[in-house]
Amino acid sequence: MAAADPNAEQAPVSLERYRLRLGFWQAIWGTLISGGVAVAIPAAVDAYKARLDLRKAEQEVALKQKEIESKAQDLHQTYISKFIDTALNQDIELRLRFSEYFSYVSDKDSREQWRLYHDGLEKRRDAIRQSINDKEMDAAHLGAHARPSEADQIKLAALRRELDWNYAEVGYARQDSNITVPSQPTVAPRFDRKAIQSEAEQLFDQATLDPQRLSDLDKFVGRIQANKERYQSIEARMSVPWYVVGLIHADTNFDFSRHLNGDPLSAKTVNVPKGRPSGDPPFSWEDSTIDYLTLLGWQGLDWSGIGTVLYRLESFNGLGYRNHNARSPYVWGCTNLYVSGKFGRDATFDPNLKDMRCGVGAALKMLMQRKIVELP
Repeated sequence: MAAADPNAEQAPVSLERYRLRLGFWQAIWGTLISGGVAVAIPAAVDAYKARLDLRKAEQEVALKQKEIESKAQDLHQTYISKFIDTALNQDIELRLRFSEYFSYVSDKDSREQWRLYHDGLEKRRDAIRQSINDKEMDAAHLGAHARPSEADQIKLAALRRELDWNYAEVGYARQDSNITVPSQPTVAPRFDRKAIQSEAEQLFDQATLDPQRLSDLDKFVGRIQANKERYQSIEARMSVPWYVVGLIHADTNFDFSRHLNGDPLSAKTVNVPKGRPSGDPPFSWEDSTIDYLTLLGWQGLDWSGIGTVLYRLESFNGLGYRNHNARSPYVWGCTNLYVSGKFGRDATFDPNLKDMRCGVGAALKMLMQRKIVELP
């Protein structure tokens, strides 16, 4: 019988020991790893959440800072805008002082621009002064005629309108006056658009037609009504009410062979506005009228309300009567609201002179009484 191999007997024992040892270390490392993971994962999650919260807080702070800076910038720009707008809306003398001041106190890069602006204003002021002298001379010559023609009266009215604009632009600046940003408009009440419109509405309600001038008014209104179709063709292209076109056409005695400034349609205008319309003569009355109304800026405007209509008609003729606290005969002639007051032959206002023409307000009153015109 063969002897037993001792190595063969030891092999199972060694294998079992190895298995037990491996199981022991497996248990040890498994415990360590699982414990480490269990501890590490919550800590990592908490750290990640903390970083997210920090980033969110930083973003909120940055947004809040930008919002504060934006509001501060908006307030600054609003103040500057109001200040500049107020300054630039002053007459030339105040703008000259404004630009001269900033040509000294502004930063170096801007000073030269302010000086150039100041020089340009001086040239503009001198040109306007010369223009005023020329227009006053022309107005004096036109007003010197004992019986000025219809065309001369139209030219004189145009000159007065332009002189009003020139006077307002040049203005008069007291040496102790300042440029400030007012809380309320500083426009003189007599030239305030809304005030004039409100006044016109009230006066129109109070106005009664002069019984001694009804025949004159009847002729006035009759000629407007007779030409209604031609005036409506202008309204269709310009959105200017047909009766408004008719009222201003009365300035040329309803002459369809002339521009609205009185010059013949056979040539461009030689009086204000000069050189109109563009293109080659002769011109149609319709094309010339559309060009003229476009220059006035009347295209597409809202004409709702009697105050709006009368304000634009008075502005068209000129607001010079308001400098003398007088009602314009161009608007209120042939009503109880006009007694006297007229610019005389020397282009100066005479409170004792009376303008015999019938006003557009009186004509409009009759048009509405006869239901020919209805205003909203």
